[in-house]
Amino acid sequence: MSFKRITVLAAVVLLCAFPAFSHELTIKAENEAMKEGEPFPATVQSSHKFIVPEEVEELSRVKAGIIEDGKLVEAKLTGNEPGLCIDFTVTPKDLSGSVMLVAIKDGETWSVTNEGGKSGARKELEAQGLKVIRATKNDKYAKALFNTSHDDTKFSQVIGHPLEIIPVTNPADAKAGEYFTVKILLNGQPYTGSVWATYDGFVTEYENTYAYYTEAENGEAHVKITAPGWWGIRAYQGDLPGVEGDYDAKTLRTFLLFRVK
Repeated sequence: MSFKRITVLAAVVLLCAFPAFSHELTIKAENEAMKEGEPFPATVQSSHKFIVPEEVEELSRVKAGIIEDGKLVEAKLTGNEPGLCIDFTVTPKDLSGSVMLVAIKDGETWSVTNEGGKSGARKELEAQGLKVIRATKNDKYAKALFNTSHDDTKFSQVIGHPLEIIPVTNPADAKAGEYFTVKILLNGQPYTGSVWATYDGFVTEYENTYAYYTEAENGEAHVKITAPGWWGIRAYQGDLPGVEGDYDAKTLRTFLLFRVK
């Protein structure tokens, strides 16, 4: 077999495996309860393991903060290399219902080339003489709910992320042994596809390992809660239309995080 063919086959293998390579974006806080008018520290994490930090995302590509009146109030972000995360602090003004923290990553473009995986847009890498087999942009979103209560109505607010998981079940009412229902929207329309869920501590040894799998039908999915603690529900959409010359396709990743008591 020629070296050229080996190189092309290796690139195809990399292309097929690529969706599993990208880290997931999540939010974590050491405390659960917020106090009105008091600073509340949290972190943005990037990892293949659920809320186990593995790398610090590029600060210029990340936004994070608190949702107030349906809009993101951005917080100042600080890279924390020893902690492998991004630190930020919010100060909640209204605790009349649940509080939502949000993180967004405007993803870089990653290209599969004749010389392996490279960061950069198609036209940028082709200008360097590389053959680009496929270029993909990877955008990520995360929402975390705090201070949920049984009479809360804010837990189900829609932010408008391109891929968004919205709880139907109030997290304050979630119990081990029961189902937790979510609505999932892709560009504002019902999402049909894979849904993964897990909880903090389920697996710390292995990457990309989840406690539960299901599929959303017409925008609705049901997750069986099997333990108390911090839960995350994840959805993924690949092969969305690209931008000519920049990337051939876009992927969207999203996480919803909440506490089950």
